[in-house]
Amino acid sequence: MRRELNISTENHNNNTDFELGQKDAFESLNQDSINSLDDVRLWELFREGKEIAFTHIYQTHFEALFQYGCQFTKNESLVEDALQDMFIELREKRKQTIIQTSVRNYLFTCLRRRILLYKKKVNDNTTNFEHSEFRLFEIEISTEQKIIDEQIKSDNKKKLKEVIKLLTNRQREAIYCLYYEDLNYEEIKELMGFTNIRSARNLIYKALNHMKSALSLFILWNCY
Repeated sequence: MRRELNISTENHNNNTDFELGQKDAFESLNQDSINSLDDVRLWELFREGKEIAFTHIYQTHFEALFQYGCQFTKNESLVEDALQDMFIELREKRKQTIIQTSVRNYLFTCLRRRILLYKKKVNDNTTNFEHSEFRLFEIEISTEQKIIDEQIKSDNKKKLKEVIKLLTNRQREAIYCLYYEDLNYEEIKELMGFTNIRSARNLIYKALNHMKSALSLFILWNCY
């Protein structure tokens, strides 16, 4: 069972870093109103020390972050440590941090970088995940109906599962981000370190093309 992360809220009350003149403007801020904020405004409140904003960010994104982190390693403790350290550092350095895209994508990028660093420190044998013999980013076919409907046009989940195993880890990561996390191409570009959107599109296009070709071969093979 995954242990609960210890992100302490001690000494971080709702008005931690606000000047007296700012307090009145946020007196009415509650869970309903914070749910309606866009990412830019939410992050501004977090940077200014509003604890409800931090809690909202943490609770909204934690589960997806954990699942994403576990795609890089089977060591759940490493993922938990990375997550806890990431959120602690985010709180400590919040005033210097400005998001460029979405809160979710920024958190994914931070976690990705930190996990790869931690894996290297503990000599995790899947550190070089692009060329690793270990297949990362396990894609469950039961939840991958979207790929089947939109790209593959096949209801043969067993064959599709075999086809997905043929992808590189980087291709699998891109597919995971696009279909599981609903990241757009710009976000995938930022997350995976591409210099332009075209590179992200090309990686996904090649992955899907490879899946289609391989699936056709599987079907053709079984006809004989």
